[in-house]
Amino acid sequence: MSVDVQIYTSGSGNWTKPSWATLVQVICIGGGGGGGGGDTAASTTAVTGGGGGGGASRSERWFAASDLASTEAYSVGAAGTAGIAGTGTGGGTGGQGGNSTFSSGAKIVTAYGGGAGCGGTSTSLSYAGGGGGAGLTGAGGTGTVSTSQYNAGGVAGTNGGLAADATVPSSFFVGGSGGGNGYVASGSSAGHSIFGGSGGGSGGAKTATPTYSGGYSGGQSRAAQLDAAAFLREGGRARLGFAGSGGGGGFASATIAGAGGAGGFPGGGGGGGGAALNTGTAGAGGAGGGGVVIVISQ
Repeated sequence: MSVDVQIYTSGSGNWTKPSWATLVQVICIGGGGGGGGGDTAASTTAVTGGGGGGGASRSERWFAASDLASTEAYSVGAAGTAGIAGTGTGGGTGGQGGNSTFSSGAKIVTAYGGGAGCGGTSTSLSYAGGGGGAGLTGAGGTGTVSTSQYNAGGVAGTNGGLAADATVPSSFFVGGSGGGNGYVASGSSAGHSIFGGSGGGSGGAKTATPTYSGGYSGGQSRAAQLDAAAFLREGGRARLGFAGSGGGGGFASATIAGAGGAGGFPGGGGGGGGAALNTGTAGAGGAGGGGVVIVISQ
């Protein structure tokens, strides 16, 4: 049996249907959200690391080849950009991950992008919200500064909260997980996902003492671990159609803080940058993992 695999990792264009194809499988994963940059503050002022970016969702569909045109348009979701390091007035917010699509007229396959992590802040008792993970019906929201903690590590919503479509159980399997929240006393790790991208961890914080915390871990993409033997056999690489894990948050420091880790390809959220003393340098956020469109004909 003939099999044709086309993997698109950037941009947009047209897929051409093989003349012999009878079935076509389409897998789309959106771009992961970028992590927020950390910020700096004076010795007695607490400051957060940046919030982690949210993971992208995954969407898969089978078509009878006869239902598709001879060419079909595709577009790959761009990776969310990294938030810049702050210099005392707030870290930069990361970029939103783009949507990945494959179109057959009304039969469109869409995987939404992860939300952006908020930049670090020295606002009293505040959180720098992690980006929301993408869901079945929409992209993850951008994290914001808030005085109440969001539900970090949730699936598909604003600020690392629960799913915009949380009443759909499958959202927890194909949706991305939310990024971790930065906090003036600490931070938080990101949640895990099954088939969607995972969120990035928040950057470490500087307290008013001052003390400096390490960065927080990104979420894991669990699908890559479902077949443990194959995962190890392939050197720990994600298999075709699996989404990426989230980047870790950067550590806080009195001198040069750590940058957030980049989100795994495809669709993982970037980690938040670490906070620093105002005589030092805060860490930038990590970029999200880019999206992908995979078309398998047989």
